[in-house]
Amino acid sequence: MEWLVCKACGSSAIIPMDVEIENVDLDSGEFDVGDIDEDGILEMGDDLVDDVEADADDADEADYEDGAPVGDEGPESRFYSCHVCGDNWLAVRELEPEGACQVTFIHQMGMAPVLKRVAHMQTHVVINDTTVESWEYFLDDEQIAEEPWLEKLKGRRRVLKSVASN
Repeated sequence: MEWLVCKACGSSAIIPMDVEIENVDLDSGEFDVGDIDEDGILEMGDDLVDDVEADADDADEADYEDGAPVGDEGPESRFYSCHVCGDNWLAVRELEPEGACQVTFIHQMGMAPVLKRVAHMQTHVVINDTTVESWEYFLDDEQIAEEPWLEKLKGRRRVLKSVASN
């Protein structure tokens, strides 16, 4: 498995882990540690497609070339965590019967307030400027504008980078 480069600290220290989402609360971002096996991976099937999540207005804020899971049977999720600075997020993909897709990203799980964003798409293959119809940004349960949300994420990543570099 290829290691991904962390946007917070710049280390090649991120490995995605497939997780079962039975016990994931998409509002709070909490999940049970028991959902991850001893190797850090739970097999979700062989139908995984690599994605790129990119913010529409700021290419520098693109979250890593990630492989958010794709499948036909209910929601699937993948957890990303930097082994150097601790930057992390959970990606949960939910397919709708008419072929549309919603992907929820919960950033820096375990920190308060919860930073969450939701991509609404007509395809389930690749997340980029052309496939995402709209983004919703949340601070805890309150929907907020994109700019303050991005500033909060950048601030958290600056703190993670400073802690990792000291």
